[in-house]
Amino acid sequence: MSQYIRIWKGIEHLIKGSKDDRFTCTKCTKEFNQKHFQIASAYVDKITQVVFKRLKRYCKDCENPMRAVRHALEKNPNTPPKTDYCEHCGRKNCKIVLHHDHVTGEFVRWACVNCNSRFIHDTLEQYIKDGEKWYNDK
Repeated sequence: MSQYIRIWKGIEHLIKGSKDDRFTCTKCTKEFNQKHFQIASAYVDKITQVVFKRLKRYCKDCENPMRAVRHALEKNPNTPPKTDYCEHCGRKNCKIVLHHDHVTGEFVRWACVNCNSRFIHDTLEQYIKDGEKWYNDK
């Protein structure tokens, strides 16, 4: 298994793969070198117990506009103050992030990182509508 060290903000991060690996952005579907993807959360290799960092799925070009939307919402006086618990699952002692609608750019709730990435829709009706495409497109 190949691995390399990538330095970001003066900190060394161990990443699986090689410096020449290419990835496809899930948003713009363009293929880039790994340098065009920001470093995300860590995971542990089950066999060796070595901690690796993973790369984000969006390229830097697609990630930066979303970051600008999140920062604007955090500074907006109409956005409720950040909570110390997940407003979706109620969990405490975890990283809380701003959950927002990517289409409208509106604030939804404060959620833990797990709920923020797991629950992409906000209502049961949205999940049903999304699921209908698997049956209606055939």
